[in-house]
Amino acid sequence: MGERVEEIKRIVFQAFPKLVQDKDFKVTSNATPIYNCIAWAYNIENRWMWPNTGEYLYLDGVHYWPSDKILDCNVDNFIDAFKLKGYECCENCQFESGYRKIALYVKPDTTDCTHAARELSNGCWTSKLDEFNDIQHGTPEAIENDVYGKVYCFMKKKFE
Repeated sequence: MGERVEEIKRIVFQAFPKLVQDKDFKVTSNATPIYNCIAWAYNIENRWMWPNTGEYLYLDGVHYWPSDKILDCNVDNFIDAFKLKGYECCENCQFESGYRKIALYVKPDTTDCTHAARELSNGCWTSKLDEFNDIQHGTPEAIENDVYGKVYCFMKKKFE
């Protein structure tokens, strides 16, 4: 990342204005198109994770979804996918020792899932920004915007 960190921060702050005030914000990886936010939250770093809706031509077999039956982006399908990994819905994003939490986001006035963030062991959160960088942020709400929408629900899993 090196010299580009300030440029990356400027771009991220334009897309996510709440991060400007986030004392926990930092860029934590180089950009990569190999995995996306859903895969990152699912703890996969070597392939894209998205339901095969037929609209993403770059999903040419180097992607993952835990079921062949799920073919749309309704947030309920993402909830089901995380349940297959052992997550269950929970009330909030408050840190709980021994658990890992995720947040799922939806576009305003829809049930289309747009993003997932994962809690870190330090109580901060991490997100993969599309084909770009991974970031750390203090709260799930810090990355709410017009594109990602708002947090729809939280899920947790016993930490292994």
